[in-house]
Amino acid sequence: MGIEENVLVQEGNNVKQAEEEAEGKQLTLKNLKITPPVSSNLEPVILPPLRTDEPVASIRAALGELVGYAPITNYKLVANGKTLDDFGDLSGVSDNSEIEMKLEFYSNVREHVLRLLQLLQGNPPVVTALVGSSSDKKDEGDDKNGKNNDSVVSKKSKSKKTGKDQPDVKDDPIPAANDLNDFFEGATGLIDPNTETLTKLEDSMRLPTQISFLASPSARRQLLGDLCHLRVDVTDDETLFITAVRDGFYKNKSTASLLNPAPCSQPHLEHTLLDCLIKCSPKFAKSWNTALESAQERLALTSHDEPLQALYRVTRNNQSSSLDAVFIRPSWIVPPPIVGLKEEVAHPTPTLLQDTYGLDWTSGITRDWNEELQSAREMPVSNIHERLERARVIHKTLIDFGDSSYKAVRAIYEGQIQPMNPNEPIRSHVYLHNSIFVSRAVDSGVETFKMSLGDKAAKKAASRDAQCMAMLHRMDVSGLHTLATVLVDYLGTRYVCQSVVPGILQGDKTHTLVYGAVEASANLTSTKEMHELLEKYVGKHAMCATRVQPTQPLTDERLAVIAELRTEPPLVQDGDENSKVEATTLVCGPIEGKGIKGSDKRNYVLDLTRLTPRDANWISESNGGTGKYEEAYKACEFIPESLDDDEWFAFVLRHELVTQLTHQKMTEYLKSKEPEKKVEKDEKDEASNHKQSKDVDQDGDKKGDDDKGQNDSSEDVKKKTDDSVDKLQEKKTLTPEDEKYLESLRYNVNVFLPQLRSLKGIADSAVEQLELDEERARQAAVYLWDVVLPKLTQDVRQGDGNQLPIDGKSMIEFLHQRGVNCRYLGRIAFLASLEEVKDRAAISNVQSGKAKSVNRRVMPLSWLELLEVEMIARAAKHVLDSYLNEEGCNIVQVIASFLSALVTKGEETAGETEKRLSKGLSYSVDDEEELAGLALASSVPIRSRKEVWDDVQRQIGRRFRYKLTLYNGEKDSGRTSYATLLRRICQRTGVRLVAKNYALGGKSLCSSEGGLVNSYPISPSDISDVVPLIKHAGALAGEGFVPCVGGVSLPSLHILLPDAKATFEAAHFSYGARNLPQALDLAQEAAALYQRVVDGPIHLNIARCLDLTAAILFEAGEPALAAANASRSLGLTIQLGGFDCAEALTCHSTLSHILLAAQQSEEGIRHLKAASYLMELLAGPRYVELANCYYKIGNFYQEKNGAAALQYYKSAQTRPHSDRLAEGMMAKGSALLYAKLEQYRFAVDAEKKALQLYSMLLGENHELTLNSQKSLQHYTKLAVQQGNKQVEQEKLRKQEEEAAAIASQIEAEEEEEQQQQQQQKKKKNKGKKKK
Repeated sequence: MGIEENVLVQEGNNVKQAEEEAEGKQLTLKNLKITPPVSSNLEPVILPPLRTDEPVASIRAALGELVGYAPITNYKLVANGKTLDDFGDLSGVSDNSEIEMKLEFYSNVREHVLRLLQLLQGNPPVVTALVGSSSDKKDEGDDKNGKNNDSVVSKKSKSKKTGKDQPDVKDDPIPAANDLNDFFEGATGLIDPNTETLTKLEDSMRLPTQISFLASPSARRQLLGDLCHLRVDVTDDETLFITAVRDGFYKNKSTASLLNPAPCSQPHLEHTLLDCLIKCSPKFAKSWNTALESAQERLALTSHDEPLQALYRVTRNNQSSSLDAVFIRPSWIVPPPIVGLKEEVAHPTPTLLQDTYGLDWTSGITRDWNEELQSAREMPVSNIHERLERARVIHKTLIDFGDSSYKAVRAIYEGQIQPMNPNEPIRSHVYLHNSIFVSRAVDSGVETFKMSLGDKAAKKAASRDAQCMAMLHRMDVSGLHTLATVLVDYLGTRYVCQSVVPGILQGDKTHTLVYGAVEASANLTSTKEMHELLEKYVGKHAMCATRVQPTQPLTDERLAVIAELRTEPPLVQDGDENSKVEATTLVCGPIEGKGIKGSDKRNYVLDLTRLTPRDANWISESNGGTGKYEEAYKACEFIPESLDDDEWFAFVLRHELVTQLTHQKMTEYLKSKEPEKKVEKDEKDEASNHKQSKDVDQDGDKKGDDDKGQNDSSEDVKKKTDDSVDKLQEKKTLTPEDEKYLESLRYNVNVFLPQLRSLKGIADSAVEQLELDEERARQAAVYLWDVVLPKLTQDVRQGDGNQLPIDGKSMIEFLHQRGVNCRYLGRIAFLASLEEVKDRAAISNVQSGKAKSVNRRVMPLSWLELLEVEMIARAAKHVLDSYLNEEGCNIVQVIASFLSALVTKGEETAGETEKRLSKGLSYSVDDEEELAGLALASSVPIRSRKEVWDDVQRQIGRRFRYKLTLYNGEKDSGRTSYATLLRRICQRTGVRLVAKNYALGGKSLCSSEGGLVNSYPISPSDISDVVPLIKHAGALAGEGFVPCVGGVSLPSLHILLPDAKATFEAAHFSYGARNLPQALDLAQEAAALYQRVVDGPIHLNIARCLDLTAAILFEAGEPALAAANASRSLGLTIQLGGFDCAEALTCHSTLSHILLAAQQSEEGIRHLKAASYLMELLAGPRYVELANCYYKIGNFYQEKNGAAALQYYKSAQTRPHSDRLAEGMMAKGSALLYAKLEQYRFAVDAEKKALQLYSMLLGENHELTLNSQKSLQHYTKLAVQQGNKQVEQEKLRKQEEEAAAIASQIEAEEEEEQQQQQQQKKKKNKGKKKK
């Protein structure tokens, strides 16, 4: 174990020890019991052991799932005569306590009725006990030490052994990736046999009861205690009228035409509305009992399901709302709706469901998000318990803020919120809702100080600002405060949602500008306190240099334009009234950045639009750029000549690249100083050895050899660990000289700014420094172009131990980790195409005799395909945004036509459309009825396929400086994967499609002269929804814009708990050192820490902990427990990212490996099939790992189903591979298996392929080549014999057929002759009768 590993393991142990000490002060409460209300007939509830810090709200949540207790909402819990605070914990409760449930009076019944509606809409309670239930027993059995599970596995493996004497194992074929109708089956590998039964049970669990409010009670009735009047439509022919009072609910005398709130003869006053309805209506009581019974039957059928099976069953409900209630990330593809089910029936909207768009009006006050966040960040962190509480509060605040931001944007889009400045244009409107300040990411005009111009640059700058805020948030700095920030992209508009700086929106001036400038013509302001904070955190941690800038930063030309366009006099900002103004100001960070001291006396930093310099490769050479693009590419139809573009102002180098360069230069610097340090170290060692030998001479007689050996064994380990820590600290410690050199490596982020005033004549020394800074920025850009991009391409070609990215998201993460921006996708694609040309030329040279060998590695074909798909998807988002921003467009029609254009190869003619419609490839009557209004509402012409593709290629040429080679070419490249492209476009735009078999890759119908209703192959009725894309400044590193349908679907946030991170890293190091028991403890401890912060298991870091736990258990020889953890990880990963996320594919592969090793072959192959389907859907049919997957599946079926094995071997042979030697070995293995199945002709073909590859790679005289030649001769001989035998058999078959034909002919002739003779006899007989 290395030094770093020792330290990390020690940190992990320290964290665990600290937590144990903190938990030692907490008690575990046992034998707790909930006693029901006196008026009810419910049984007491036994609670499981709980900690004293368990929130009371968790008990209420558990009671809400219990049969009998679920409909009760208005009560309090009393223990030892003390009412428990719902927002507190169980610190006042002792062992063996009885917690009494006491019913309370109602003040408002809205929440109670909402809860009942949830129960009636297919969610009846199924839990009968919190302790001792069947599910608990099952979990206890699963959590044992694994011996029983191992025995079960061994029994299963023995029973599942098959041989040739057993019947063939049925093969469930892998669905085609282009057929999205089978998406959920292919992505899970499941086919549920109980679907029909479960559907019937779920139908019976839904009650048709509808509840709505009637007129509000009169003042007199309110004095009498009435809260509201309800109309309850139990069935179509039974209606009840209910009055809600403080004590509960009763049936009144109202009718359909007359409201009479007086109690009827049998009012049945009950505390819950459910009990009242049960007593008032026998039909309702029967339906409710049936729902409870169906729920129990459904539980019995699904209780033993794996997490994946439970998630798959959710898709069978055929409602996107069911998916959204379970999955964190909304899927781009949803089940088709239930036939004949109208939307208003599936999703009732009673009048009591008033949407407040995130505003909790029941509390009486709005939430102060900024104060909540800053107060949470300032919580104490002296022990693990305090750090956990702090991380939990911060996480909860940011989650709630993201949810409220989403709802605020939805309210703005629907016109429910009035702007603060209604007299200004719509694009300039700003809003304040629920203490969230919302604005559009557009150019704010000439009055605001900024360096970028245009709406596109402002949109990009908002995203950069959120990234920089996220970096500061992850640093967890103190003293420098940031705002909660969320970006929301919805239907072509980007909204910026932020918490409010205290005092900035108040009438009296209670905030102070302490850094930067707000007004365009104002001077820069700077205070010592704020500058030191920025220097400490932004300068040191983000490697931003402090540089002299002109106090009046804008040029005279820019100031003249501002003065000409300004409509109002400039505001006087802080510092402008000072009589003396310095000519220059020290600035750390972007010059547009602002520091504000709020009325709470905290220092806030805003508008951090960049923390790295501009990318000189995207600056024209005449303006100081590198000229790399101008040198490498020439302008064409879609690639513009100039690099001058306002949006490119926001193109900056990635922080990973800056870190990589800094580390590289610092390493070189420290290595250059090693000779000097070595001399000093030798002198110190010599002196130390001299002193040690002297001490030994003096004390040698005091200790015996036995004592010395005993002391070494006990103290040596501690000494080595201490020495390792000291060496690591010494290694990390820098001298003042080293610190100074490191500071010199910081980058000036204010280079290449076109509007910035020159320092000539103001500070000449700063001019020289600026030139050096610009040169360093150019060198970094050149390093990216000349070193990083070619090396990345070679890494992809060689593999280098890294799995090739499987889809656009994983590819972007792959690039970002290497410091490469997405704008270089075009350059990487160009380098990839050059490598493909080299591969084809190498094969051609070998075939023509110009060369004898080729390289082992080839460029994966799927890499270029993924790059082009990602470029098209990103360009398509910008094009679609521009279409949706056009006035009068019909959103769903534009989107359907747009997608139809991009997933097809051409557009239909009128004749082809008629022919298609005549074949029945049209739409149902219901679709036509739904879309009938589109023709009336369509006022904007729909673009043709060519127009759409031209716009997309123009964006690709502009943003990536690349021209497509695989898609939309004059000739079909044969390398297009339209399902992959459709998936990625939907993910980038937030479009959700209905799962069906679309005619992808054919011809489309996108436009027509008279307006279009039904586009093809994607119709407007196929668009299920368009969801917003959200970027949260508190998200994990690498998370960009993700689709969202509410607070639960926000991205996983970064957890500010260094203890959990240290524990997880220590678990990794222990696993690498094969200290498996310690690694298992640390991994489980890290998962527990994360789970306590997020109040549940739904977080990406928890899924990673489960993955590590599964790997540790598998390495420890516990395959059953490893499979259980891997299965839970798979279910959690799918909930977080969807069925088709890249992480889910990895989980399928891991689980398959574990199950196959545990001899659970059928289950393992099922997951391997799911992985194969996902590979083809996500990356296309030429992904490098597909051949290996099909080969493994074929191996499984070789003795169980010969026909299936042959199909998978053939599929493996047709899939490209990036390693020619591995491809040859796979072909060799396939030949052996073909021969085993007596398919000698296929064996010859496979062996020929292996021989060809071996000859090119290893030479004619290599042992593998010679063995392959012998095998080929043997297979050829067997194939010839088999062919001759088949020829003889065919000859005999033909002879038999000819003989049979002749015999049939003879029989026919004889039969005909007999018929003629019979006819002649009949004639003779007739003649005799006449005579």
